[in-house]
Amino acid sequence: MPQYPAQYPGVPDVPTQWSPTGRRPRTPTRLVALLGVLTGPALILGLWAAGLVGWWLAAGLAVVALGGGAALAGGTVLRSPGVLPGHPDTGDFVPGARVLVVGGGYVGLVAARALQARLGRSGDGRHRGRRRGPRDRASTPVGSITVVDPQPHMTYQPFLPEAAGGSIAPRHLTVSLRRVLDRCDVVTGSVVAIDDARRRAVVSLPDGLSKEIPYDVLVIAPGAVARELPVPGLAECAFTFRSVSDAAALRDQVLSRLDAAASVVPTTPAEAARRARLLTFVVVGGGFAGVEALGELEDLARRAGRQVGIDPDELRWVLVEAAKRIMPEVSEPTAARVHGRLARRGVEVRVGAGLVSAEGGVVRLADGTTVPTDTVVVAAGTRPHPLLERTDLPLERTGKVRCTAMLQVIGRTHVFAAGDGAAVPDLARGALLADENPQVLTAPTAQHAVRQARVLAGNVVAHLGGRPLQPYQHASAGVVAGLGRRRGVAEIRGVRLMGWPAYALHRAYHLWAMPTAERKARIVLDWVATALLGRDPVAAGAVAPSPRRGDGDPVAPVAPVASPVAACGEVPTTGAAAPAAPTPTVVDPAVIDGPTLREPHPSFPTPTPTPAPAGTGGPEVVRAPATGDQPALTWLTPGRHEFR
Repeated sequence: MPQYPAQYPGVPDVPTQWSPTGRRPRTPTRLVALLGVLTGPALILGLWAAGLVGWWLAAGLAVVALGGGAALAGGTVLRSPGVLPGHPDTGDFVPGARVLVVGGGYVGLVAARALQARLGRSGDGRHRGRRRGPRDRASTPVGSITVVDPQPHMTYQPFLPEAAGGSIAPRHLTVSLRRVLDRCDVVTGSVVAIDDARRRAVVSLPDGLSKEIPYDVLVIAPGAVARELPVPGLAECAFTFRSVSDAAALRDQVLSRLDAAASVVPTTPAEAARRARLLTFVVVGGGFAGVEALGELEDLARRAGRQVGIDPDELRWVLVEAAKRIMPEVSEPTAARVHGRLARRGVEVRVGAGLVSAEGGVVRLADGTTVPTDTVVVAAGTRPHPLLERTDLPLERTGKVRCTAMLQVIGRTHVFAAGDGAAVPDLARGALLADENPQVLTAPTAQHAVRQARVLAGNVVAHLGGRPLQPYQHASAGVVAGLGRRRGVAEIRGVRLMGWPAYALHRAYHLWAMPTAERKARIVLDWVATALLGRDPVAAGAVAPSPRRGDGDPVAPVAPVASPVAACGEVPTTGAAAPAAPTPTVVDPAVIDGPTLREPHPSFPTPTPTPAPAGTGGPEVVRAPATGDQPALTWLTPGRHEFR
């Protein structure tokens, strides 16, 4: 039998068998609690309705039954984490296990959140949770949890299209890791390598330093990154769509192109071509990510264009997909219906057309079509995180970690994986339980990530306690997607829905999957505000700041003055040789519109010679006008504030 080590003071060194997760309360106790809370008051009120007891007696009995049932239910909840007397468990106990979670995405957050409920008090972690007694420490197999991610927050990516469209504030799609995982060690850094033979992970910190983090159990869920297409010029001009900053930048880009086009009057063919170029938007990738992004942005541009005087018919949206049809996640009839809906909205859907180049602001397709545009969005799928290639874990041909249905990495019982970077056999589609070369894998969707994270957390605790692991099996109920305001598509167990019912299902499902009640409430408030007040058409990130003193603007800097006296505004005219006057700065009207602080305003007074004070014999000086190299407008307040 396992013994308690010496690191637990006050715990006798005797053979003990504690359950790693705590035995569940017995079924009769739960049944009595349920009857007391629900059935008891209902029966008493039924007796009063039948006239067998009076009103006051029935009310008193109902209150007593409700209070007793609530107390019994509360007692079962409070006792459930521990081990009930007389019911020992045969599971082995591993005290103080160090769990390392690589990745703070959805899988990492949900798994770490479930594991921290089992957290004990070993000397490995810095936790702000309440202190636990020796019995709780003994019954808890997890000693410390460390979560490593380059960002200190989790981003719920299915809502990124709505953030780009302005329905949800971008920051409301994120969940702070330190706030939710308050009993875990959250490290903001990038895991650059994993040596599982030594059970060490090398982490690169933001300040440039690196450190090794040891572990006993590894949970690897780094997610996926955007797929890089080998197209000339695409990496330099295209917008990606994988993070909150990408969604905000894309929204600002679309709105800023509308503002720029509203300032162009198409009186000449060149100006007409320029306006058409500004109002053309190309989305590469016809999967869920590309179609959802196009649907939200097209709806945003159509509504915002009316406010700046742009006819919706001037907008040109092009969806490019190299496959024979869009949306491979749904059936072919559903994809055909979505194709027709997009075409009726004026979207040019080009399937079977590969991208040749995107150089010089012109997108060229394989069929010879050229599309001049200023906005190219790439949403052409993902690939496993490059970190997986810098580990000694077994990988499959696509670069994912090979796992069993229990979410354990093949050949490494202490390593668990889930999410987009894990090749998990899909038992619901005919895969084997522990197939080392599965032919059918779970799809990288949100519904699999939600459920895999919960199964993974339970299997980690079961592994530490020596209990059997549970396989992951989930039959996909269907898919939902949003196509803009009150537009959506859903395919639920063969039933196809379009329009606002599918849009409502899309929002309801992802709102349920969004972690923390606080973020759910903020998203609902955003939806209500958008429905009542409309979408905000301001591109705050695309507004260039006004030129100010000290700001870096595109105007060429004035040549520095050699003399320290001249740097303060006084230029000697006699005695020493006066420096040559700097060349006047030429302001390009195409770059900056209007006067800047580096050139004197026309209303400034003309510089006049000022005689030296009597008896000083000093040279005559010239008062220089206020420019960007000096505090502006000081000539308006003479006196002690005057710079000399």
